[in-house]
Amino acid sequence: MSKKNNFLSRIQPHLRSNNTYQGVITTAQMSEHSGKDIKSVIRLNANENPYGANEKIKQSLQRIDLHLYPDPNQTTLRKALSDYTDQPEERLMAGAGGDEIIDLLMRLFVSPGDMVLDCNPTFGMYSFSAKLAGAKLISIPRKHDWAIDLERIIEHSNTSKIIFIASPNNPTGNLLSESEAIEILDSGILLVVDETYFEFSNNSLANLTEEYDNLIILRSFSKWAGIAGLRVGYAISSPDLTNILMAIKQPYNINVAGEIAAITALNYRGDILLNVKNLLEQRTILEKFVKRYRPKINYYPSHGNFLLCHFENMFGSDVYKKLVSEGIFVRTFSDPLLSKCVRISSGTPEQTDRLLGALKNIVIS
Repeated sequence: MSKKNNFLSRIQPHLRSNNTYQGVITTAQMSEHSGKDIKSVIRLNANENPYGANEKIKQSLQRIDLHLYPDPNQTTLRKALSDYTDQPEERLMAGAGGDEIIDLLMRLFVSPGDMVLDCNPTFGMYSFSAKLAGAKLISIPRKHDWAIDLERIIEHSNTSKIIFIASPNNPTGNLLSESEAIEILDSGILLVVDETYFEFSNNSLANLTEEYDNLIILRSFSKWAGIAGLRVGYAISSPDLTNILMAIKQPYNINVAGEIAAITALNYRGDILLNVKNLLEQRTILEKFVKRYRPKINYYPSHGNFLLCHFENMFGSDVYKKLVSEGIFVRTFSDPLLSKCVRISSGTPEQTDRLLGALKNIVIS
């Protein structure tokens, strides 16, 4: 007979909830869920690069010494990032996806009970990480055009430790302007600008890191470089903060596969960025389609590889189900503001053709 020890009572109170960040399901699960063959499933729900990893990246992965630990100082990777970003190496550090860096920033700056800001609707990892830190999250609603409410942000800046703003914002696709960023930075709060979709927007606030040591820029290899499965992101910040982040990260946080894949992506970025251009063209094709069927369906202008679409007479969950029946997966949201919306990632031309056929049947039915 086993002895029961109530060890679960020792868990920190703010971590006892089972609520978690809901990631995307696997392609095999999508196939089972939709009843479609796995090869016909279309993933337009995670803003991934549907073209996959470049051949040069695949070849580089065959030359890895798997028995060796990766470089804890990220020497070669930081040098490659410096060449790509025009930022000195002492301002750069890499993480196991931007998610790890978000977590490190929470550990570094946030104590239980501290206030953390984000601007809803936005990327769910900010609120998830705030919860893990035991912080009090204040989500400041965006305006009707999805612009941030600058006045309310400034009101809360004196009592909050850190604010996360995605630019382009996921899922709305709009940008944070430099003037807005400067006003927030001048308030003294730590501003984290998530530029995960930088390669699609070609818009950055990284130049402000030289003037403001309370600014951190996050970027990723997941969307543009087609290596989401290897989890590589990086931060641009002041040399002092970068040194601290390098000191508190896990020593071998970037595995050897992620490291060589990221370096190869940077070395052959010209080829990879051609697919970025292709994905932006597919987004434009989707925009033109939506315009033909207004007001039954509309969209919000986007600077990312995705489009947030609003349906006049349908809930996003119903649109989702109809698309799933065709083997097409898009993103829905529990936020009431987005109840009639779905976010659709850019796909290949063939995927776009199937998507538009399915959407046409939905809006004219």
